[in-house]
Amino acid sequence: MIAGIDYVGLGVGALIIRNNKALMLFRTNKCRNNRHMWTIPGGGVETFEKLEDAIRRETLEEVGLALDTVKFLAVSDRVFDDQHWVSILYLCESMGVPKNMEPDMHEKMEWLDIDHLPENVTLPSKDAIDAYRHRR
Repeated sequence: MIAGIDYVGLGVGALIIRNNKALMLFRTNKCRNNRHMWTIPGGGVETFEKLEDAIRRETLEEVGLALDTVKFLAVSDRVFDDQHWVSILYLCESMGVPKNMEPDMHEKMEWLDIDHLPENVTLPSKDAIDAYRHRR
């Protein structure tokens, strides 16, 4: 059975903001969904994995950052690419220097100005940024 297709997938996302810019990754065609779109670091939650452990693991795997703080931000319940995902979104801080750890999955990594985002941003990432804007 496949998460997001055969049952609702559960994911996590890390919104990391510095100087009004969000750390975002551009997804390649090797990703199972949201290909050629900008996304915040994150991914699927494994069975028996706590949500905070999942976001710490995913952020370390994708951008090589150990998170200093993890604070609940919002829930995203979205259908895209014929898949249904519920993502728990976190506002995170890390003082480290990010590195694209999965170049086969992410073509590039950039700090994007949250007030001037491109149109091709994933829906869960938009939800995280919108929730952050409402908190400011």
